[in-house]
Amino acid sequence: MENLTFESVNPGDVLPPFIRSVSQETFWKYAVASFDYNPVHNDPEWVKTAQPFKIPFTVGHGMMTMSFMTTLVTNWALPSMLQIRKIVSKFTRPVELGWEIICTGVVSEKHFITKGKNFVVVDVKAENRQGDLLALSEIEVVFPD
Repeated sequence: MENLTFESVNPGDVLPPFIRSVSQETFWKYAVASFDYNPVHNDPEWVKTAQPFKIPFTVGHGMMTMSFMTTLVTNWALPSMLQIRKIVSKFTRPVELGWEIICTGVVSEKHFITKGKNFVVVDVKAENRQGDLLALSEIEVVFPD
């Protein structure tokens, strides 16, 4: 992978996609990592009756989806020692059990400030295999050069 510099990155650059399948085990592991034990994510028997999202099975944590979108950017940025400065996300649909989540991103803005403070904005989206939008993020990435 090439070493990214502020000069080498431009609006319109597309990041390599990040794809992740989710299972009930994924939801349970994320519950432990995040200390979020809400039954909508963790209790398949409860959800069958309660159906808080009008579906009879558990759904993923919103922060899990955000972590997938962030992974897309860190996979691109960390080999060049770039840093994430800010993440703004919006969740549009719960992630359902068994889905494959596809995260894609494109550099949308480039901001010259000064050495060590220059940054780009990466627009990221998460979708399922059917193309349904699950979440959006704007992630600011700072360049140390």
